[in-house]
Amino acid sequence: MYKKLNEKKLAFYVFLSLFFFGFFYDLGFSSEYKLVIDTEGRRVKIPSKVERVVVLTGTCIETIYILGEINKVVGISKPVVESPFISKLIKELRKIPIVAQDLKNVDLEKILALKPDLIIGIGPEHPFGMSSELVKKFEKLRIPLILLNLENLSENYYSIELLGQIFNQEKKAKELVSYMKNIVNQVVSKTSKIPYEKRVKALMLSQKPNLVLGGYWKEQDLIFLAGGINVASEIKEFVAEVPLEKILLWNPEIITIVGSAPYQPEDLLNNPQLKSIKAIKEKKVYKYPLEITGLFTPRVVLLLAWHAAKFYPELKINWTKIADEFFKKFYKISYQNILSLTSK
Repeated sequence: MYKKLNEKKLAFYVFLSLFFFGFFYDLGFSSEYKLVIDTEGRRVKIPSKVERVVVLTGTCIETIYILGEINKVVGISKPVVESPFISKLIKELRKIPIVAQDLKNVDLEKILALKPDLIIGIGPEHPFGMSSELVKKFEKLRIPLILLNLENLSENYYSIELLGQIFNQEKKAKELVSYMKNIVNQVVSKTSKIPYEKRVKALMLSQKPNLVLGGYWKEQDLIFLAGGINVASEIKEFVAEVPLEKILLWNPEIITIVGSAPYQPEDLLNNPQLKSIKAIKEKKVYKYPLEITGLFTPRVVLLLAWHAAKFYPELKINWTKIADEFFKKFYKISYQNILSLTSK
């Protein structure tokens, strides 16, 4: 099992990566190879000019697209193109061969046939990541493997900067990270002024009404950054199933539902078992738009703005304007046009 990067080490690894790059430069190897460090702290030697990449995780495909390097992706996993948003926005994905049904079902022969310079995936530390045996196979074959197990905003930023190093697009990557941080700062500058005793008690639900997002992100928790109190913060897992009685006990004042969930706010509002919950009584149950769903993509900052706007309408956070400017700048499409695109 690879040791997970903690937030304090991220800056150090950026420095260390640059140090190793300089070291190899001095040895005269920089024209062929460079060293980068993935989110698991693994030092990976990659070609200085990456031309053929197999992407097995959807966490980075949008960043690769924004960096203008999508043409270098020669193989993908099926989940990468399953999102209606991604498949319609990044039309190039439709022509890229699928080499894995998921990270547990990878066609090694197809990948080898593509002769990739690099493979990007999720490692054994993640519950849905590839097995340690597969990781070892790639390493024995000497195919550079980058693992992106993103678990908070800091690692999201780091992964973008890392992809900038990989594709020699450091300037674009830094611009994206800076823009994301600016949105976060805009929101937090308003929500951080709300006294603790006046903060809304919120709960975020995932694919099932009793599958909750816990306090795994700690101080980077979207509910916390949006000025709320995550009533499920006692749950240390990222997501966890809890009994209905626990949700009744938490009694959230507002409930948000992930955009990809197969149920609607009305399903909760009409559930007699939930009628005693304050959020149900006051009809403060919201499902966020699928177009801004993406905790481990650059769009996570739009999700933050949306939550803050729902939590505190009086703060007048115009999340649609923020989303529109973000999409125009990095996806070359307006938010309204994205809505039209994904509704087809």
